[in-house]
Amino acid sequence: MCSAGNNHRFQDLFQWPGNSPYAKFHAHISAISIFIRGSAMARHAFMKSLLLSVSVGGLLLAAVGSAQAASGDRIGESVVITNVVMADFAEKQRKLAKGDEVRQDESIEVNTDAQGEFRLDDETKLALGPGSRLVLDKFVYDSDKKAGSIVVNMMKGAFRFITGAAAKTTYVINTPNASITVRGTIFDVYILPDRSVWILLHEGALEATGKSNVCHVLERPGQLIRISDDGTVEKPVNWPQLPNNATVAFDTAFPFVTNAPAIDPNPLLTRAMIVDGAFPPSEEKACLNPHPRFGVKKASTPRKAAPPAKKTKAAQKPVKPKRTASRPKNDDDDWGNGARGMDIVIGGGGIRIPNRGNYGGGGYGGGDRPSGGLRGR
Repeated sequence: MCSAGNNHRFQDLFQWPGNSPYAKFHAHISAISIFIRGSAMARHAFMKSLLLSVSVGGLLLAAVGSAQAASGDRIGESVVITNVVMADFAEKQRKLAKGDEVRQDESIEVNTDAQGEFRLDDETKLALGPGSRLVLDKFVYDSDKKAGSIVVNMMKGAFRFITGAAAKTTYVINTPNASITVRGTIFDVYILPDRSVWILLHEGALEATGKSNVCHVLERPGQLIRISDDGTVEKPVNWPQLPNNATVAFDTAFPFVTNAPAIDPNPLLTRAMIVDGAFPPSEEKACLNPHPRFGVKKASTPRKAAPPAKKTKAAQKPVKPKRTASRPKNDDDDWGNGARGMDIVIGGGGIRIPNRGNYGGGGYGGGDRPSGGLRGR
């Protein structure tokens, strides 16, 4: 049997602020803890209720620092909108203005004379140049652990990407034929009309993974990686050595170099530094966090055959069949004359049959800046 003094001391263990979301939890504990006495059955029932209440309270505590957005939930806001920038969610379009929220699974498209800048809830920053389009694919962020999963699909146009407070292995930036993983990074992406990709590093380091899971590290600011239209990731080079760099004007591909966005008003590199391309060659390094662009799905379920077309009768001249030698059966063919199963990958770049591998996570230091120290991000 509990004395009144013991009962008060017990309740003191579960004191919450008056405006706390756990006030109801405290009230429940107080109610079930008054005058606990009597039979063993009553004490047993009390302990079961107490354990259940503590379990529920623990779940509430675990949820406080975590934000897992569902489709259509707010994950950030627009910072700068110039001219017409449209958001599309569930086939419902809206014209964005400064301060408007952006949502998970929402597509954002910028007119050819427009520009948009955005800040996600983990302080990730994005700038979209004229004619660009992306999809805010996934946003799961735990502010206490700085962990989660943030996925952005860049579909076309020019972009600047600045990582936020989340752990850098959290980010995956998809392009039509490759993926980018980052470490404390500022970089620009340009997707050409033929779906090849140019990546320009401003700060930190990144990894690009493409065809056959081939991955290259880009860690020297001012250098670029080219990803061909078939997903081949090439080694880092300076601008003068970038293949086909004359096909698109530099200022079209990288508009935020000459016109700094509000989200990054003090750029590290100038246009002349990049175009002159006097950076020393990069040392080739192994990727620590490669991320394949497309998933693999086995074609295990055969597609249903289409119904046969209706036949119309027509007078035909009979043809005497020719005798042919019978074809011997291949004893090694377990499938007879049917098609064997195969791994199929379907993505923005078409249908591929990639090799898959297992990769471990990790991180590595970013490259040196041409002058000064790294900025804190």
